[in-house]
Amino acid sequence: MGDTPLFTLPGPWRIPIQFDVSLIILAVLFGMLYLDRGIGAAAMAFGMIVVAILLHELGHAAACVVQGVSVTRVVLFGGGGFCEFTGSVTPRQEELIAIAGPLVNLVLWALATLLIPVLAAAPPDPVEVNGFSITPPILPSQAQLTVEMFARLNLFLALFNLIPVLPLDGGRLLNSWLHRFMNGITSNKVSGAVGVVLSVLWIPILFAAYFTFGFVLIFLPALRHHWRLMQYGTDR
Repeated sequence: MGDTPLFTLPGPWRIPIQFDVSLIILAVLFGMLYLDRGIGAAAMAFGMIVVAILLHELGHAAACVVQGVSVTRVVLFGGGGFCEFTGSVTPRQEELIAIAGPLVNLVLWALATLLIPVLAAAPPDPVEVNGFSITPPILPSQAQLTVEMFARLNLFLALFNLIPVLPLDGGRLLNSWLHRFMNGITSNKVSGAVGVVLSVLWIPILFAAYFTFGFVLIFLPALRHHWRLMQYGTDR
């Protein structure tokens, strides 16, 4: 992905941000999933996920910049996004780069969660019904519902990306962590075996994520890549 950009925008630290044509597929998918809620809800959900993914990838880019790693570009596509950097990095640098994206989403989730009570509607005045004083239920405001959705989305992205399957951040963290305790071939075989199991379970994981959080990404782990890692300790 990333070879068919719709357009490119200048980003922070002079890093180009490319929006891939496959985002159109994601937009259509959101339109179908949110068909019963209207085009406005679909557009809002799609816009939120694009913003959340962009900030996630800029978190990776920031971790690269502070460590002196050169970033080529940030790409957003239908299955998520990636931060492309050049040169070799140490395991510690790799771990900071990998964890920075989910950390950004967790911070956004925390901030949005703290904002929700502020946006809550004031309790309505009681009304008299047949001599009884009844307080109508408090209905959430549209702003509150929007922020709740944004909070839920960022929590979903943080947890989704921490699944230990390549090329997700969790897979990169697992592989880097294993390198601390095992030689390179053995650690690759272990991370490959974990990836094979999760690749087989991926469709149920996607359904569980959708029914839990209401969001979905067009992403499938590379089963062949993990299988070769498990067998040979390398994909070459």
